[in-house]
Amino acid sequence: MLHGQVFCTASSAVSVSCPHCLEVLDSGEVGIGQLFRYLDRLPTFSLLEIGRLENGCLWRKYMLSSVELECIIKEIFATTAWNISNKGAE
Repeated sequence: MLHGQVFCTASSAVSVSCPHCLEVLDSGEVGIGQLFRYLDRLPTFSLLEIGRLENGCLWRKYMLSSVELECIIKEIFATTAWNISNKGAE
């Protein structure tokens, strides 16, 4: 959420080839987005697909990967995402 409005929703599919990474993820102490930093890895970014839904929402599907894991993430941006303002926000 940004200024009380949904900006984007995301879903992820994660493939792990390292038992330690699986343990860390299962513990819940480190999230998917934090795992690369935890491993001190700079992931490779690959844009897989982009598009627009019938309702006007933009979406993208991309992959973040390292030797230990691969994350395929699909983000769907709200139709109002580019109009969100902090006017009135405290």
